[in-house]
Amino acid sequence: MDQAKVQGLQDLLLKFEGRIGPNSLWQGAIVILAIAIVLQVLSALLGFLGLIFSLLGLALLYPLFCIYAKRFHDAGKPAIWTLAVLAGIWVGALVLGMLLAPLYMGSAITAAQTGNMGSFALQAMIVNVLVAIVLHLGAAFAVNRFLKADPGPNAYGEPVADAASPNPLA
Repeated sequence: MDQAKVQGLQDLLLKFEGRIGPNSLWQGAIVILAIAIVLQVLSALLGFLGLIFSLLGLALLYPLFCIYAKRFHDAGKPAIWTLAVLAGIWVGALVLGMLLAPLYMGSAITAAQTGNMGSFALQAMIVNVLVAIVLHLGAAFAVNRFLKADPGPNAYGEPVADAASPNPLA
C-alpha cells in the first residue's frame, strides 16, 4: 500500500475535523467492522487472554466517532450527533443480543452439562459477529440515507470530492 493511501486511511479514521462523503463513511465503517470482527474472534479463541482483545475493541470507538463526526460535518451538523449514532449501535446490540439469546442458550445449557463449551462459544461468537455486521452497516446506511451533503462550503470545510467516487482513497 503506498504512502498516500495509508495517509488517507489514517486521516479517515483518526481525525474528526473536516468532511467526508457517503462513500468514505462506508469505507471507514467496513474497515472498523473488519477490525472489530478480528478482535472478537481472537477474544473468543484466546479465553482469558482474549480480554485484552476485548479491551482493544473499545479503542474502536474513536475511529467510529471520527468517521461519523465528519459525515455529520458534511451535512452542516455538529459532531455531537455522533453520540446518538454510537448510542443507537450500543442499544441495538443490547436489544438484538436479548432477542437472539434464546437461539443459542439451549446449547449453552447442554454444553455446560456435557462439558463441551466450545460449541456454545462458537455459536455465541457467530451471533455476535452477525449482530455487529447488521448494526455497523445499518448505522452507516441510515446516516448516509438521512444526511444530505451541503453542496457548498460550510463551517466545517469545503465540499468533499469523493461524494461520487467509488473509491475515496484512490
